[in-house]
Amino acid sequence: MQYLVFGAGGYIGHFLYDCMKAEGLDVIGTAHRCSYGQDMVRFDALSDSAFHITKLIEGKEKTAIICIGQANIDKCLVEYELSKKINVVFIKEVTEILTQEGFQVIYFSTDNVFDGRKGNYSEQSKTCAINNYGKMKEEIEHFLLDKYPDVCTFRLPKVLGTQRERQNILTDFENRAEDGEICCIKGNIMSIISKKDIYRACLIASARRMYGIYNLSSGEVYSRKGLAVKFLSKLGVCPEKVIEMELKEFNFKDARPLNISLDNSKFRCETGYEFETVDMLIKQYNKE
Repeated sequence: MQYLVFGAGGYIGHFLYDCMKAEGLDVIGTAHRCSYGQDMVRFDALSDSAFHITKLIEGKEKTAIICIGQANIDKCLVEYELSKKINVVFIKEVTEILTQEGFQVIYFSTDNVFDGRKGNYSEQSKTCAINNYGKMKEEIEHFLLDKYPDVCTFRLPKVLGTQRERQNILTDFENRAEDGEICCIKGNIMSIISKKDIYRACLIASARRMYGIYNLSSGEVYSRKGLAVKFLSKLGVCPEKVIEMELKEFNFKDARPLNISLDNSKFRCETGYEFETVDMLIKQYNKE
Protein backbone atom coordinates (compact mmCIF):
# COMPACT_ATOMS: atom_id res chain seq x y z
CA MET A 1 0.00 0.00 0.00
CA GLN A 2 1.18 3.49 -0.88
CA TYR A 3 -0.13 6.59 0.87
CA LEU A 4 -0.52 10.21 -0.15
CA VAL A 5 -1.24 12.72 2.62
CA PHE A 6 -2.54 16.08 1.43
CA GLY A 7 -1.79 18.65 4.12
CA ALA A 8 1.06 16.84 5.85
CA GLY A 9 2.14 20.13 7.41
CA GLY A 10 -1.04 20.53 9.45
CA TYR A 11 -2.06 19.45 12.95
CA ILE A 12 -3.51 16.07 11.94
CA GLY A 13 -1.79 15.56 8.61
CA HIS A 14 1.69 16.07 10.05
CA PHE A 15 1.01 13.46 12.73
CA LEU A 16 -0.29 10.92 10.20
CA TYR A 17 2.69 11.51 7.94
CA ASP A 18 5.23 11.20 10.77
CA CYS A 19 3.62 7.96 12.01
CA MET A 20 3.72 6.44 8.55
CA LYS A 21 7.35 7.42 8.08
CA ALA A 22 8.24 6.03 11.51
CA GLU A 23 6.60 2.70 10.65
CA GLY A 24 8.40 2.52 7.32
CA LEU A 25 5.28 2.86 5.19
CA ASP A 26 5.48 4.11 1.62
CA VAL A 27 4.13 7.67 1.98
CA ILE A 28 4.35 11.03 0.25
CA GLY A 29 3.17 14.16 2.03
CA THR A 30 2.34 17.59 0.66
CA ALA A 31 2.82 20.85 2.52
CA HIS A 32 2.07 24.47 1.73
CA ARG A 33 5.52 25.48 2.97
CA CYS A 34 8.66 23.47 2.28
CA SER A 35 9.93 24.32 5.76
CA TYR A 36 7.83 21.46 7.14
CA GLY A 37 10.37 19.05 5.73
CA GLN A 38 12.58 18.64 2.72
CA ASP A 39 11.05 15.24 2.03
CA MET A 40 7.57 16.74 1.53
CA VAL A 41 6.22 17.98 -1.77
CA ARG A 42 5.22 21.62 -1.89
CA PHE A 43 1.54 22.03 -2.78
CA ASP A 44 -0.85 24.98 -2.65
CA ALA A 45 -4.51 23.97 -2.74
CA LEU A 46 -5.48 27.38 -4.13
CA SER A 47 -3.16 27.38 -7.13
CA ASP A 48 -1.65 23.95 -7.81
CA SER A 49 -3.21 21.00 -9.58
CA ALA A 50 -3.25 17.74 -7.68
CA PHE A 51 -2.86 15.79 -10.91
CA HIS A 52 0.96 15.96 -10.97
CA ILE A 53 1.08 14.95 -7.28
CA THR A 54 -0.88 11.76 -7.95
CA LYS A 55 1.68 10.75 -10.58
CA LEU A 56 4.29 10.44 -7.84
CA ILE A 57 2.52 7.30 -6.66
CA GLU A 58 2.31 4.52 -9.21
CA GLY A 59 1.31 1.43 -7.25
CA LYS A 60 -1.97 -0.41 -7.71
CA GLU A 61 -2.91 -0.20 -4.03
CA LYS A 62 -2.90 3.46 -2.99
CA THR A 63 -4.76 5.61 -0.50
CA ALA A 64 -5.02 9.40 -0.37
CA ILE A 65 -5.87 11.12 2.90
CA ILE A 66 -7.16 14.68 2.53
CA CYS A 67 -6.14 16.79 5.53
CA ILE A 68 -6.28 20.18 3.81
CA GLY A 69 -8.96 22.57 5.03
CA GLN A 70 -9.79 25.82 6.80
CA ALA A 71 -11.01 24.63 10.19
CA ASN A 72 -11.20 28.00 11.95
CA ILE A 73 -14.93 28.55 12.38
CA ASP A 74 -14.83 32.33 12.50
CA LYS A 75 -12.46 32.58 9.53
CA CYS A 76 -14.94 30.56 7.49
CA LEU A 77 -17.32 33.49 8.00
CA VAL A 78 -14.93 36.43 7.81
CA GLU A 79 -12.94 34.95 4.92
CA TYR A 80 -15.85 33.12 3.37
CA GLU A 81 -14.83 33.08 -0.31
CA LEU A 82 -11.26 32.01 0.42
CA SER A 83 -12.42 29.35 2.88
CA LYS A 84 -14.94 27.96 0.42
CA LYS A 85 -12.26 27.63 -2.25
CA ILE A 86 -10.31 25.41 0.13
CA ASN A 87 -13.11 23.56 1.91
CA VAL A 88 -15.43 23.01 -1.05
CA VAL A 89 -14.00 23.81 -4.48
CA PHE A 90 -10.61 22.18 -3.87
CA ILE A 91 -12.11 19.09 -2.22
CA LYS A 92 -14.44 18.49 -5.16
CA GLU A 93 -11.62 18.91 -7.68
CA VAL A 94 -9.07 16.77 -5.85
CA THR A 95 -11.60 13.98 -5.19
CA GLU A 96 -12.40 13.75 -8.88
CA ILE A 97 -8.71 13.52 -9.76
CA LEU A 98 -7.91 10.97 -7.06
CA THR A 99 -10.78 8.65 -7.88
CA GLN A 100 -9.95 8.78 -11.59
CA GLU A 101 -6.38 7.82 -10.72
CA GLY A 102 -7.54 4.79 -8.71
CA PHE A 103 -6.96 6.07 -5.17
CA GLN A 104 -8.93 5.00 -2.15
CA VAL A 105 -9.87 8.40 -0.64
CA ILE A 106 -10.24 9.23 3.05
CA TYR A 107 -11.79 12.61 3.84
CA PHE A 108 -12.17 14.30 7.23
CA SER A 109 -15.47 15.97 8.05
CA THR A 110 -16.59 17.44 11.38
CA ASP A 111 -19.13 17.23 14.20
CA ASN A 112 -20.10 20.78 13.23
CA VAL A 113 -22.36 19.41 10.49
CA PHE A 114 -24.95 19.14 13.29
CA ASP A 115 -26.89 21.95 14.99
CA GLY A 116 -25.98 20.75 18.50
CA ARG A 117 -29.51 20.65 19.90
CA LYS A 118 -29.63 17.02 21.04
CA GLY A 119 -26.24 15.30 20.75
CA ASN A 120 -25.39 11.60 20.41
CA TYR A 121 -25.60 11.93 16.63
CA SER A 122 -25.28 8.81 14.51
CA GLU A 123 -24.42 8.50 10.83
CA GLN A 124 -28.15 8.39 10.12
CA SER A 125 -28.89 11.65 11.96
CA LYS A 126 -29.94 14.51 9.71
CA THR A 127 -27.22 17.14 9.31
CA CYS A 128 -28.16 20.77 9.91
CA ALA A 129 -25.07 22.95 10.28
CA ILE A 130 -25.47 26.38 11.86
CA ASN A 131 -22.05 27.88 11.00
CA ASN A 132 -20.31 28.32 7.66
CA TYR A 133 -17.57 25.82 8.49
CA GLY A 134 -20.14 23.12 9.18
CA LYS A 135 -22.17 24.04 6.10
CA MET A 136 -19.11 23.65 3.88
CA LYS A 137 -18.38 20.23 5.35
CA GLU A 138 -22.05 19.30 5.08
CA GLU A 139 -22.03 20.22 1.37
CA ILE A 140 -19.02 17.98 0.77
CA GLU A 141 -20.58 15.08 2.67
CA HIS A 142 -23.63 15.19 0.41
CA PHE A 143 -21.46 15.66 -2.67
CA LEU A 144 -19.35 12.60 -1.86
CA LEU A 145 -22.32 10.38 -1.05
CA ASP A 146 -23.95 11.36 -4.34
CA LYS A 147 -20.97 11.48 -6.72
CA TYR A 148 -18.26 9.38 -5.07
CA PRO A 149 -19.88 6.85 -2.70
CA ASP A 150 -16.64 4.83 -2.46
CA VAL A 151 -14.95 7.65 -0.51
CA CYS A 152 -14.51 7.05 3.24
CA THR A 153 -15.55 10.06 5.30
CA PHE A 154 -14.53 10.32 8.95
CA ARG A 155 -16.44 12.84 11.06
CA LEU A 156 -14.03 14.10 13.68
CA PRO A 157 -14.90 15.61 17.08
CA LYS A 158 -12.38 17.42 19.32
CA VAL A 159 -8.94 16.00 18.50
CA LEU A 160 -6.53 15.46 21.40
CA GLY A 161 -2.79 14.93 21.20
CA THR A 162 -0.27 13.75 23.77
CA GLN A 163 2.27 16.48 23.06
CA ARG A 164 2.32 20.12 24.06
CA GLU A 165 1.39 21.96 20.87
CA ARG A 166 -0.62 24.98 19.84
CA GLN A 167 -3.77 23.27 18.50
CA ASN A 168 -4.09 20.73 21.30
CA ILE A 169 -6.94 21.63 23.68
CA LEU A 170 -5.02 20.06 26.58
CA THR A 171 -2.14 22.44 25.98
CA ASP A 172 -4.63 25.29 25.79
CA PHE A 173 -6.08 24.26 29.17
CA GLU A 174 -2.60 24.10 30.67
CA ASN A 175 -1.58 27.51 29.33
CA ARG A 176 -4.80 29.20 30.41
CA ALA A 177 -4.55 27.69 33.89
CA GLU A 178 -1.08 29.23 34.24
CA ASP A 179 -2.62 32.58 33.29
CA GLY A 180 -5.10 32.17 36.13
CA GLU A 181 -8.45 31.12 34.66
CA ILE A 182 -10.12 28.90 32.08
CA CYS A 183 -13.44 30.09 30.67
CA CYS A 184 -15.60 27.36 29.14
CA ILE A 185 -18.80 27.58 27.11
CA LYS A 186 -21.73 26.60 29.30
CA GLY A 187 -23.57 23.61 27.89
CA ASN A 188 -20.83 22.69 25.42
CA ILE A 189 -20.86 18.88 25.18
CA MET A 190 -18.40 17.09 22.93
CA SER A 191 -16.88 13.78 21.98
CA ILE A 192 -13.12 13.33 21.68
CA ILE A 193 -10.66 11.39 19.55
CA SER A 194 -6.91 10.98 19.80
CA LYS A 195 -4.57 11.60 16.89
CA LYS A 196 -3.26 8.06 17.34
CA ASP A 197 -6.76 6.66 16.87
CA ILE A 198 -7.26 8.73 13.71
CA TYR A 199 -4.03 7.28 12.36
CA ARG A 200 -4.99 3.70 13.15
CA ALA A 201 -8.49 4.22 11.75
CA CYS A 202 -7.00 5.45 8.48
CA LEU A 203 -4.88 2.30 8.17
CA ILE A 204 -7.91 0.13 8.89
CA ALA A 205 -10.09 1.99 6.40
CA SER A 206 -7.37 1.75 3.77
CA ALA A 207 -6.80 -1.98 4.25
CA ARG A 208 -10.51 -2.78 4.24
CA ARG A 209 -11.46 -0.31 1.50
CA MET A 210 -14.11 1.16 3.78
CA TYR A 211 -16.52 3.70 2.32
CA GLY A 212 -19.36 5.95 3.43
CA ILE A 213 -19.57 8.09 6.57
CA TYR A 214 -18.26 7.10 9.99
CA ASN A 215 -18.35 9.01 13.26
CA LEU A 216 -14.81 8.63 14.53
CA SER A 217 -14.87 9.26 18.27
CA SER A 218 -13.70 7.46 21.39
CA GLY A 219 -17.24 7.04 22.68
CA GLU A 220 -16.54 9.22 25.72
CA VAL A 221 -18.55 12.42 26.09
CA TYR A 222 -17.44 15.46 28.09
CA SER A 223 -18.54 18.96 28.80
CA ARG A 224 -15.72 21.37 28.06
CA LYS A 225 -15.56 22.22 31.76
CA GLY A 226 -15.59 18.53 32.73
CA LEU A 227 -12.68 17.77 30.43
CA ALA A 228 -10.72 20.75 31.73
CA VAL A 229 -11.31 19.81 35.38
CA LYS A 230 -10.31 16.18 34.79
CA PHE A 231 -7.15 17.21 32.96
CA LEU A 232 -6.09 19.88 35.49
CA SER A 233 -6.74 17.61 38.45
CA LYS A 234 -4.33 15.09 36.92
CA LEU A 235 -1.78 17.90 36.68
CA GLY A 236 -2.38 18.90 40.29
CA VAL A 237 -3.84 22.27 39.29
CA CYS A 238 -6.73 23.75 41.29
CA PRO A 239 -10.01 22.99 39.43
CA GLU A 240 -11.59 26.20 40.80
CA LYS A 241 -9.79 28.00 37.98
CA VAL A 242 -12.37 26.60 35.55
CA ILE A 243 -15.54 28.65 35.09
CA GLU A 244 -18.48 28.49 32.69
CA MET A 245 -19.92 31.39 30.71
CA GLU A 246 -22.87 31.69 28.35
CA LEU A 247 -22.06 31.28 24.67
CA LYS A 248 -23.02 34.86 23.83
CA GLU A 249 -20.39 36.19 26.24
CA PHE A 250 -17.56 34.86 24.05
CA ASN A 251 -18.41 37.18 21.14
CA PHE A 252 -17.72 34.60 18.46
CA LYS A 253 -18.30 35.85 14.93
CA ASP A 254 -20.15 32.73 13.79
CA ALA A 255 -22.52 30.35 15.56
CA ARG A 256 -21.39 27.42 17.69
CA PRO A 257 -23.38 24.20 18.18
CA LEU A 258 -23.50 23.17 21.84
CA ASN A 259 -24.09 19.42 22.14
CA ILE A 260 -22.23 17.78 19.27
CA SER A 261 -21.46 14.41 20.85
CA LEU A 262 -21.16 11.53 18.39
CA ASP A 263 -22.24 7.89 18.48
CA ASN A 264 -19.30 5.74 17.31
CA SER A 265 -21.19 2.43 17.17
CA LYS A 266 -20.91 1.96 13.40
CA PHE A 267 -17.12 2.07 13.22
CA ARG A 268 -16.63 0.16 16.46
CA CYS A 269 -19.04 -2.64 15.48
CA GLU A 270 -17.66 -3.03 11.96
CA THR A 271 -14.01 -3.09 13.01
CA GLY A 272 -13.96 -4.18 16.66
CA TYR A 273 -11.59 -1.29 17.34
CA GLU A 274 -11.05 -0.10 20.92
CA PHE A 275 -10.32 3.61 21.24
CA GLU A 276 -7.96 5.30 23.65
CA THR A 277 -9.60 6.84 26.70
CA VAL A 278 -9.10 10.36 28.00
CA ASP A 279 -7.33 8.94 31.05
CA MET A 280 -4.85 7.16 28.77
CA LEU A 281 -4.26 10.32 26.77
CA ILE A 282 -3.72 12.51 29.82
CA LYS A 283 -1.29 9.99 31.31
CA GLN A 284 0.72 9.96 28.07
CA TYR A 285 0.54 13.74 27.80
CA ASN A 286 2.06 14.12 31.26
CA LYS A 287 4.85 11.70 30.38
CA GLU A 288 5.78 13.52 27.18
